[in-house]
Amino acid sequence: MMQDIHRSGEYCIDMPNEFPELELAAYMAFARSVLLSNDHMEAWREFAGASNLLAWRYRACWEDWRFYKAALHECRNARTHEEKYQRERALFGMFTAGVSCIETAVYSLAALASHPSLLGIPFGSSQQRSCSPKNFLAWIGPFEQAASLKTTLRELVDAPEWETWLKLRHRMTHRSNLPEIIKAWIGPEPDDIKPISFAATSSTPAIDGSIDDFEYLHHWLTRRLASLLTAGITLKAS
Repeated sequence: MMQDIHRSGEYCIDMPNEFPELELAAYMAFARSVLLSNDHMEAWREFAGASNLLAWRYRACWEDWRFYKAALHECRNARTHEEKYQRERALFGMFTAGVSCIETAVYSLAALASHPSLLGIPFGSSQQRSCSPKNFLAWIGPFEQAASLKTTLRELVDAPEWETWLKLRHRMTHRSNLPEIIKAWIGPEPDDIKPISFAATSSTPAIDGSIDDFEYLHHWLTRRLASLLTAGITLKAS
């Protein structure tokens, strides 16, 4: 495991090597130059909390996925109720933390954009409670100088991958675990058996996927996070 992590200079904790550390460092340097340059500490407090949390949630998402993937490699189907619990906890944690990582990044962007030297958008208690990628996109809609950030947000909210992250997170948070399909066979394993298999629910589609399918979701999330951080720096052009 050690070769897959590095010590983050920004957060002083171990982070996966996949984490966009360079983009994050540039984003934090820019935000500090704006938010700490004059008396606007409320925006800094909101920004600092969210920008710290996004890294913690990214690592949690990565760790839970590694746990779940290792469990699948060890045995396709859980053998005991305890193993079942551990897998379901990891799957829930993976999607909950992954969505949180993106949402807290967006929250930090909204706090940053509220600075008078950038967009000066309202970011009081009402906006803080309702901040989401879609709402933030609407808030910055009138600002031509936010063109790059708007494009990045639009790509996020319109992406089918983001819809998948949200649907699975919402289902496991508010309704039920995903109903696992248990498959058995006699003799050699059939070629068309997928290791990740869940039946459809009233709010989620059926999933008959491979480990690579879920790996792709993680790579997608990493790219989206990096693009959000990079787009935030373009606000300085205003």
